[in-house]
Order: sequence, then C-alpha cells, then structure tokens
Amino acid sequence: MRQFLRYMSPLPWVSGWRMPFVRACFDLLALQMLLVIVFTGKNVTVHVPGLNTINEFPRFFLFIYCLISCVFFAFRWQARPASRTFWQQLLIEIEVAGFLFFELAGSLYLFFFLFQYNQLQFLLAQPDLWHTAAFSFLPLSSICFFCLRATLYLLSVWNRLRATRLRWEVTHSHLMTVVIGAGAISFLFVCLQVGWGVVNVMNNTSVLMRIVGFLLIMFVVTAIAMACVLPPSILSSYIFTRRFTRRIERLAAATSILRNGGYSIRVSVEGQDEIAHLQADFNAMAAELERTMRELKEERDNVATLLHARRELIASVSHELRTPVATVRSYLESTLANWPDDQPPATLKQDMSIVEQQTIRLQSLINDLFTLSRAEVGHLEMRCEPTNVDVLVQRVVDMSSPLAWRGSRVEVLAEIAACKPAFPRALIDHQRLEQILHNLIHNGIRHTPPGGIVAISAYADERSIILQVKDTGEGIAAAELAKIWDRFYRASNAQSQYGTGTGLGLAIVKELTEAMGGTVAVESKVGQGSCFTICLPRVLPDSITAPTQIIQHA
Repeated sequence: MRQFLRYMSPLPWVSGWRMPFVRACFDLLALQMLLVIVFTGKNVTVHVPGLNTINEFPRFFLFIYCLISCVFFAFRWQARPASRTFWQQLLIEIEVAGFLFFELAGSLYLFFFLFQYNQLQFLLAQPDLWHTAAFSFLPLSSICFFCLRATLYLLSVWNRLRATRLRWEVTHSHLMTVVIGAGAISFLFVCLQVGWGVVNVMNNTSVLMRIVGFLLIMFVVTAIAMACVLPPSILSSYIFTRRFTRRIERLAAATSILRNGGYSIRVSVEGQDEIAHLQADFNAMAAELERTMRELKEERDNVATLLHARRELIASVSHELRTPVATVRSYLESTLANWPDDQPPATLKQDMSIVEQQTIRLQSLINDLFTLSRAEVGHLEMRCEPTNVDVLVQRVVDMSSPLAWRGSRVEVLAEIAACKPAFPRALIDHQRLEQILHNLIHNGIRHTPPGGIVAISAYADERSIILQVKDTGEGIAAAELAKIWDRFYRASNAQSQYGTGTGLGLAIVKELTEAMGGTVAVESKVGQGSCFTICLPRVLPDSITAPTQIIQHA
C-alpha cells in the first residue's frame, strides 16, 4: 500500500492520501467495530422499555454510528500541510467527505454480516432503513464532516490571526464568553437529563436523543450568537485597543531600529500605565546602549591608533637603535684595526668622541622608552620635594649650551626673573624636571636652524612657577598642535639634524609634568618658532619645610 501511494502521489487527487490518512482510516474502523459490539452485544435486551425496537432503535443506532464516526474522523485526520494551497486542500476535503460516505455504508454492511444476531436481525429485515441511511444519515455525515473540517481550519486561521494582533485577542475573549455560556447551559441540561433518568439512561434512547438533539441545537445557536457578536466585538476592540496597540507598535518599530544599529532612537512616554513604564525602560536602555557603544567605538579607535603607533614605534626605534650601535661598532672596529703595537692611532680621540655622542644618544632613547614603559604599568615614581628651580634651570642651560653650539650652532640661553628675597621653590622631582627641560631643549635644537636661539625663561606668580622654552625654529602647524603630545607622533614637517626622532620626547614631557601636578601647553606659528609653557606647583610659605612626597603615578 505504501509503495502504491508513493507511486500515485504525483497525482493531485492522491496528494492527501498518505500514511496519516491510512492510519486514521484504520482507527475509524476500530472505533466503528467497538460501537457495533456495544450496541449489538448478546447481553443487550431486544425489548427495551419505552422503545419501539423495530422503528426507533435502528435509526438511533445509525444516527449515533454516523455522528461519532464523522466527528472522530474529522479530528483524527491531520491538518493541512503548509505545502498545499487552499484549492488543493479544498479538493482533498471534498474527496475525503465522499470517501466517508462510502466508508460508512461499506462498514455497516461489513459489520452487519459479521454480527448477524440480536438487533442486526431487525436491521436486515427492514430494507427501508438502508434507504433512510443512504439518503439521510450518510449524506448528512459527509456534510457534517466537511463542516467540521472547515471549522477546524477557520479556528487555526483565527488562532494565527489573534496571535499577531491584540485587537483580535480581545475579540477572541468576547467570543469565548459566548462559547463558555453555551457550554455551561449545555452542561446543566445534560446533568438534569441524567439526574432524571439516572437508572435507565443507557436503555432509554429518548433521553439520549433529547441530549444529542439539544447539543446540536445549542451548537447552532452558539454559532449564530458568535456571528452576531463578532462584528460589534471587532469594532469595539478596534476602538478601545487602538490607543494601546499604537503605542506598542511604535515601541516595536523602535526596537527594530535599535536592533539594526539606530542607537539614538527614543519613544515618547505616554501615560503612567505598564506600557509607559516599558517605554521609559526602553529609553533608558537605549541611552545606556548608545553610551556603551560610543565608548566602545572610542576605545576601538584608541586601540587602533595605539596599535598603529606601536608599529611605527617598532620601525622607528629599530632604526634609532641600529644607527648608534652600528656607528659605535664601526668606529671601534676601525680603531682596533688601525691600532699599532706601541702607539695609539692619531684619530683615536676623535673616534672616542663620536662613540661617546652615539652612546649618549642611545642611552637617552633607552631612558625615554623605560620611562614610558613604567608609566604604562603604573610604576612611575615621583619624589616631589621643595626644589630651587632657578638653580636647576641654569644648570641645565650650562650643560646643554656648549653641545648645542658645537653641534648645531644654536645658542641656548636662560632668562630667570628676579625675585626678592629669593626665587620661590617648587614642589617637584628635580630629576624629572631636568629630563623635561632636556627634552624640550633638544626638541628646540632639532627644529631650529643654525644661528637660531633656544631660550628658557622662569618666573613665578602667587601659586605657580612658570617655565617657558622658546625657539626660533620652523614652528608647528596648527592642525598638529593637539597631536604632538601623543606618544610616537612626529610632525610632518619635522627636520632633525640628528634624525627624525621617535616621537617620545614631548609625550614624556606631558606625562612627567602632569605626574608632578603641573600642566603643559604649546603655542606655535609656522616659520616663527614655538613656545612650550610649563606650570608647576609652588611651595607656599607655610609649607617650606614640607617633607618629600613620593607619588606613584599610573
């Protein structure tokens, strides 16, 4: 059978006749056999009180047999698959309704010949009953089956519809009120009928007929009542739920926009009910999500910038480290190769001077890298104590001036304002301030042409000590002023006599200055030079003897 159905399945009229249909048919036959056994058992008396056996019982049996068969088969057979169209399923339903007509007739003949005793003798002896069955019960059973199937499909469509809209759910609750009321009335009627004939209800078919007839009437009345209630229910549901559904629809649309990346979307909060609370929570969630995504984007951009700067650092530091090391190595190899047995070569002093310069440069680069690495891991320690800034500035200028003039022909000057009785002291780490000034002076020397000037001025106000490092160099473009403090950044117009640099000097200046509680700023014009201003905390008169402060800067 399965192979036959598989072979015939391409035909449209066989598309519904698959194994679920076959199983439903076998279940129907089993139920029908059970009905025949119950109604025609040998223990059932032929002469039932209050029943004309010849005229009433056979018709009652056929009615119950057909009714139960069509209802069971309508619910037992599977619903319409999604792959079928409406017209295909309609054709299949009509075919199955016709099949049920012939199945009922064939099963009755089969069971009557298998159980030819008791009441069946009366059925076989009354040919007009078969005409009644053929022209009334059996066609009505097929029609009832088709109506039940249509009702089931309508219920499935209705369930899908009310699952998508709130107004249909409200309409459904109105209709269920009618159904529950009709069910309660029917249940009460059945209880009364059973209570009156509790002794012989199974033998008195008039009671059963009244119950079945009343239930059919209630079914029809319920259907008519639902049809009358449906239009006003739909109208009232639309009117009363429109305000709520519109708010929910706007909230759902905003949720879709938020899911697609529109984090700036907000909904207007209307009222103070549960939906208003939901709208307020949605706005709060969207604002928090927008803030979080903005922070993540900024963090992503920062990480990308840092990674790019690190790649530039690796390339730049590799070059900067390789140049002095290669220079030192070459001069050492040349000196050793030309060293005679007794006397040193004539160029030894000059070679050692160059080796010293390259070693100092290499040491400076390593110190800068070490300072930044300690700042990154939070181990940059500051020993802030009262310091004579004027003395420190003069010492730094005295150390840098000869090298600047000899190497770049740039003059380094100190301009310290006169203060009475003495120049005030600053609460700083003097080693770090020396490093800051050396970095700024070297930065000025690199960007100042020969014959230029790098000047360090120092003066004080009521709460701060201000240091300014000015040069007459090439200047910095306005678009790059905000970027020069970034680590590993180098100005596009930088022209250094000692190489391009690594972009660490000014980053260290800002890091160390802020670690000591100061500030740093810059003013520059292209072609006129630059001015770096450092403000440091001044030691007030009541704290001149303040002890050393050790600051761990992250």
